[in-house]
Amino acid sequence: FDTAPTGHTLRLLDLPFDYAKQVEMMISTGADTDAKEVAQRRFKEMIRMLRDKSHTVFSLVLYPESTPITESYRAMLDLKKAGIETQVVVANMILPEEVCVNDFFKNRRKMQMKYLKEIKERFNLPVLQFPLMEAELKGLQRLGVAVQEILKV
Repeated sequence: FDTAPTGHTLRLLDLPFDYAKQVEMMISTGADTDAKEVAQRRFKEMIRMLRDKSHTVFSLVLYPESTPITESYRAMLDLKKAGIETQVVVANMILPEEVCVNDFFKNRRKMQMKYLKEIKERFNLPVLQFPLMEAELKGLQRLGVAVQEILKV
């Protein structure tokens, strides 16, 4: 599933762990034992699946710029502390070389290439490059186009 920007995602991922603590508190307060046990099992299973690379793929999607790289790297470290490994980085909105016909776009692309190199070195993970598209990536049809673009690179 797709989530909100980094800070929101990390808080979202904390919820199962916090909820597991609440389930443990329910057990100590004497709430319905069957319901508590079912809830506890379900959340332990969810946490296990989040940590299992054969069931869950975590990818960080970022722009090739300084602040998003720093934020994403911190997110990767926070996820790792929670036992969740990031498996791929997607560099988004890369300017295609063929559209860089003036100094502004040439300079932006040069900057992006510098940051792509930093991403590859810093994260030490596979990096997929996704070009800047003329339309927003929304819906299954656009997602299909996106997959084809990523596979080209």
